[in-house]
Parts: sequence; structure tokens; C-alpha cells
Amino acid sequence: MDAIPKHLIPAWLWAVLAVAAMVLALALALTERRREPGPALLYDVSPYEAVDPAKVLFREAKRISLNLDAPTALCVRGDGTILVAGQDAVLVLDSSGGEKGRIAVEGAPDCLAEGPDGRLYLGMRTRIAVHDPHGTHLQSWQDLGPRAWITSIVADEQHVFAADAGNKVICRFDISGNLLNRIGERDPERDIPGLVVPSPYIDVLLDPGGGLWVVNPGRLGFEHYRADGSLASSWYRPGIELDGFSGCCNPIHAVFRSDASLVTVEKGINRVKVYSPDTTLLGVVATPEMIGTLAEAAASFQEEALVRDVAVDSEDRVLVLHGPRRELLIFEERAPKN
Repeated sequence: MDAIPKHLIPAWLWAVLAVAAMVLALALALTERRREPGPALLYDVSPYEAVDPAKVLFREAKRISLNLDAPTALCVRGDGTILVAGQDAVLVLDSSGGEKGRIAVEGAPDCLAEGPDGRLYLGMRTRIAVHDPHGTHLQSWQDLGPRAWITSIVADEQHVFAADAGNKVICRFDISGNLLNRIGERDPERDIPGLVVPSPYIDVLLDPGGGLWVVNPGRLGFEHYRADGSLASSWYRPGIELDGFSGCCNPIHAVFRSDASLVTVEKGINRVKVYSPDTTLLGVVATPEMIGTLAEAAASFQEEALVRDVAVDSEDRVLVLHGPRRELLIFEERAPKN
């Protein structure tokens, strides 16, 4: 019995159908118009970047261009000298911003501080480098391990405190470099919530009375510790409004003025603010317009925040280190209106 013949589609016709299908799919993709998301789904923080001029308590007094690559950190010495760290150097400026010299270092310090005896402590990612008051390297302390990322240092007469963002802890050293204890680790029995550090920003600071304060960036606030690591007090201010701290982790930098008011720096909504000792917002030092808006920060393709550090001088002026612009912005308080 003869086989029944099969009616096959020619190969050339399959090719034509495949091309037609591809053209149709491409046309649909190019002409499809999807509905725009509703207002509730749009990410727009511009209303929160606007600041009432009446709340801006400071004015920009000076802007200093820095002859320094990749500025990363800032501190003001007891004699008024300004130190700005960057790639392979620490720039030494007088109180007016004039360059007096520079200290050679290897790499870029992530932070630096002066001790009461004039020694300089530089955070070199996983270790602390110690220099004498003239900038000569004296020694490097123990390496804190591959996960360490030292982002802030302060020192008093007996101790050096280093914020380690990688290990989410504050290390307390004696002035010889011996590690005494770790502060901020989660301990429910001591009512310590633990430091939440989603990104490499954690600051440690001393108030005018010598009290130790730590920014807990993931909890959007501050914690006050005793030297033995016990928690004395805390305050948090989550919120996108002007008096709060928004995002995953803020503030990123903070410093006390001589009257115990607290200057804070935020990323995302780039603003610098000042709080009274009772944690009430006093006003704004620098608005997003002065520092750079969220859109401008994204357009700069900078992984780091625009403001790399903040400090105050003996006149309680606020010094803001702007990384991408390689500038030091100096803000002074406006005279009160009569």
C-alpha cells in the first residue's frame, strides 16, 4: 500500500512567517504606550529639598579651592590650622584657607583627627597611622582586619575612638594603640540596640564636655556612650521632613559647636543642619541648593556623598568639605535681625 503523501509548508514560507512575526513584535514594542504611574508612585523629593529662607541661619562666607586630588577628610587643629586629607597628601591651610604646606601619606585617609597633644591620627581604611605634630609618621597601629573600614576618629587625653563601619563598632584605644574595648555592639542585656550601618558612613564625636556620641546611621539618630561601652542615652529622628533624617542611613557626618549645638550632614537630600542640645532643630546651615540636589548628585556619578566631612573652628564657623568640587565651604552664622 502506497504511503499517504504529507503536505509540508515550504522552508521559504517558514522564513517569511518568522520575519513577519519579528517585525510585528518590534512594531508593537515601539508603539506601545503604557499608562504613567500615579503621583503616589513617583519618586520626587524636590518638595523636601526646598527650605524656607527664614530657617537658613548661616551664610557662605568663603569658598576655598583645594589643590588636592580626591579630598576625603577634614579637621581643624587647636591653633586654627585646617587639615584636608586627599590622595597621597594632607593639605595644611591657615585659618583663611591659604596653603602652608602638605604632609605626604600613602593613599587617601578616610578620616583624621588631632589629639590634645598635637598628634595626628589618620584612618587608613583598616588601621590608624599616627603622626607627630609636624606631620612625621611615628607608627601604625594594629590592622583591624579585612572587613574594617575606619570612617571617623576622635581623641581625648587618654583615648582614641575609631568608628569602624565595616565591623559596625567603635574601637576604643589607649594613646599607645592598645585596643581596650569595642563599643556599640548589640547587647540586649545592656539595652544596646547595636549599630546599623548599611553603607560606609558612621561618625564618632565628642561633645564640649567630653561625652562620647556615635551616629547610628541605620537607626537615623545618635547614641551617647560611656567609655566602658554602656549606653547613656539616645535620640533618633527618622523622617523626610526638615527636622528628620531620611533614607537608609543618615546623618553621615556630625560635629559639636562650642555651645553644644550639633551640626549634622545628610546625603540623598544634601543638607547641613544644626540642632540645640535638647535635640530641637534650630535651623539650616546649608541647603540642598548650596550643596547640590539629589538629581545633581546622581548626575555626578559619585558613589560617595557630595559632602565628605564637616568641622567647626574656634569661631564656631562650619567648614564643609565638598568632594566633587574639591572645595572647602565656610559658613558663618547670620547676625540676628532686630
